[in-house]
Amino acid sequence: MENIFDSVDKTGEGVYVQASTLGSLEALLTFLKTDAVKIPVSAINIGPVHKRDIMRAGVMLEKKMKKYAVILAFDVPVSREATELAEEMGVKIMTADIIYHLFDQFTEYLKVCKQQEQEAAKFEAVFPCRLKIIPTCIFNKKDPIVLGVEVVEGIAKIGTPLCIPSQGKIDLGRIGSMEKEHKAVETAKP
Repeated sequence: MENIFDSVDKTGEGVYVQASTLGSLEALLTFLKTDAVKIPVSAINIGPVHKRDIMRAGVMLEKKMKKYAVILAFDVPVSREATELAEEMGVKIMTADIIYHLFDQFTEYLKVCKQQEQEAAKFEAVFPCRLKIIPTCIFNKKDPIVLGVEVVEGIAKIGTPLCIPSQGKIDLGRIGSMEKEHKAVETAKP
């Protein structure tokens, strides 16, 4: 029992692990602790997944750690009420009868979470760049501004905010789209 409880992360961050027996719980925790896997575990339980398990796993959502708001249910049934509550709260339940299948499901879920985080942070992360307006390529001076530029420094990306630092940092908006030789591009370099 001491070995099992040593597998639980003391910081309270990690997935919720549920198994059918003490032996299968120990096997799953040992697998999750290996260097190749390293998935933190915040709580454990034995037996079917119930509503109270969903509530405990939902703590990760309150901590803004959606990727760990997961129950890894190894060889256990999930009650209908628990499934409904999980969908309502946003807790993911992964069930499998083979440990490796749980691992595969979780790693796939982590990839999706990472993509969502990157998509959400796309407009917060700014890649600074310096642009030089080509005076002969000003096509539209008002909403939307359409003009030709040369990238002097940095990387221009779609969504990059634009301003004029020499004029008191006048905010012009964001790059909506870019073309190079009449073909749409996502980024532009010097």
